Amino acid sequence: MIFAPPTSGSRRPGTATFAEDGLRLSKHKIEYLSDKILKMIQDHPQIHILANEDLLVRAVDDAIMENMQAEDEIDAEVEGLISQNVEEIRAMDMDVGALRNKMKREIARKRNFTL
Repeated sequence: MIFAPPTSGSRRPGTATFAEDGLRLSKHKIEYLSDKILKMIQDHPQIHILANEDLLVRAVDDAIMENMQAEDEIDAEVEGLISQNVEEIRAMDMDVGALRNKMKREIARKRNFTL
């Protein structure tokens, strides 16, 4: 795996906004994780970065955001299914938390999404 050499200078000013409702990680935490991933890539002896460092970090930021959005979509689908079937769930005295987790795992599996 090869990327262009990192550019010197500060971290990317004016990055995309990550403050969307419902996400579990703040912009700061996502940037922190992206920086850690970049550091791991830079420290790997078989990987040579040939691309702009800022572009690589933005790609990691975007990948984290896309993953979180996909998980949020799964959560929304699960909540919709639970609310549609709330009477049946109550009548059967089911554990909603366990049911939610089971449904989430099943929907994620069908979408080929790793939780």
